[in-house]
Amino acid sequence: MASYPTRKQVNQRASSFRRCPTQKVGYATKDLALNAAERLMETGKVRPGCHITPYECDQCPEWHVANRIIVFLGRNQQ
Repeated sequence: MASYPTRKQVNQRASSFRRCPTQKVGYATKDLALNAAERLMETGKVRPGCHITPYECDQCPEWHVANRIIVFLGRNQQ
């Protein structure tokens, strides 16, 4: 039951939540975003020719991660 008195509280700054107007997952610090980027890379969530990198959002105080092209492969190899 959601209103149960002993229910644990969620620390919103400790994890990732979609608080940004862009609806992207936000991270409180660059280090947390780097950790998330590494996890995504390890699980294969990266596009060919890309690297997942953190960036500071211009619409919220959070950090986000994105696939950034580091090697242009052309249309046939993507």
